[in-house]
Amino acid sequence: MNVPFEPRTLVNGGMLKQFAGQTVSIMVRVESVAGTTLMGLSTDNQKLRISLPSELGAAQGAWVEVIGIPNAGDAIRAKEVIEFGGDNIDFDTDSYNAMTQLLNNVKQFYRHG
Repeated sequence: MNVPFEPRTLVNGGMLKQFAGQTVSIMVRVESVAGTTLMGLSTDNQKLRISLPSELGAAQGAWVEVIGIPNAGDAIRAKEVIEFGGDNIDFDTDSYNAMTQLLNNVKQFYRHG
């Protein structure tokens, strides 16, 4: 049986304060991982502290998608982390930031999930 995705909003670092207490999805470039704490940069270069559900083996420079709940403007309690490989990923941060702005400003065209 398929379990549906929990509704979430795609955001960048500058949007986190608007979604405190709600489930979000955000792309983060890993700066460091120590135990269950990930320090990283969002696509709009905001420094973030992410509390992980378990230890993560992501390398510095790798991109990860974090699905979780922001506690503050720079802190997220992660429910899930999806790794996208090492630092060789050519991730278009400008397009991602434009997409998050579009999806959050033209909501009638997009359903969360």
